[in-house]
Amino acid sequence: MNDTPFPPQDPNQPKPGQLGQPSPGQAPKPPMPPKQPWATGDKKKRWPWVVGGCFAAAILFLGIAANQHENTPTASETALASRTSAAAATLSAQQAEAKRLEQEEIKRQHEEERVRRAAEAEAESKRQQELLAAKMDRGTYEQIGDRDFALLAKDPDAHKGRKLVIYGVVTQFDSATGKTTFRAETGANPGDYYDYDVNSMVGVLSTTAANVVEDDLVTLYVEVVGSYSYDTQIGGNTTVPKFFANIVDVTGSK
Repeated sequence: MNDTPFPPQDPNQPKPGQLGQPSPGQAPKPPMPPKQPWATGDKKKRWPWVVGGCFAAAILFLGIAANQHENTPTASETALASRTSAAAATLSAQQAEAKRLEQEEIKRQHEEERVRRAAEAEAESKRQQELLAAKMDRGTYEQIGDRDFALLAKDPDAHKGRKLVIYGVVTQFDSATGKTTFRAETGANPGDYYDYDVNSMVGVLSTTAANVVEDDLVTLYVEVVGSYSYDTQIGGNTTVPKFFANIVDVTGSK
């Protein structure tokens, strides 16, 4: 007879002989091992999640691969990019060359303008020198008669620019007239002071008339300026011929 006593029974557990428990006289069954996470029943419940995860991973992989494929330039795209870069480089070189040519053209124009102005200035300087030489050339002045001189005195403006040799006596050359103008009685021929009867105004360079004083008898190489009006000391007004003397020869005194 088996004398092994039964362990004390938990009142909350099935009694011996009940479903799943040993009968009296039998050894108790060992406890059931705990269920594993991936037990058969759980596998049936979890396989949709596993499949879904694999499907999602496959989609993600395919998306990454497609994105990498899209970001990887094709041979035609690479060739097009190369041609575009070459065209841009060519255009840039052409623009640089055009800019260089434009700057050279501007410099050429400036140089031509400088040369032109220098030539014009030189030509003007030469012309002025020639004019001055002509003014100082006694042979360029004409001698006229009394009648011609009378016509000039009647209408000085009609004889502007003529270069003449005239004679006279200085009647006023003081602070009132200034250093570059004097008044004289003039005529077409040399004579004594009382032979000159045409009241005239004579402009002159101060250096040319430095030695001229009132009452001098003079020979004047003049250009006709025209008519000239001025107020007289007695309160009237008179109009007389005006000359500009380039050469003044003092021949005597009154």
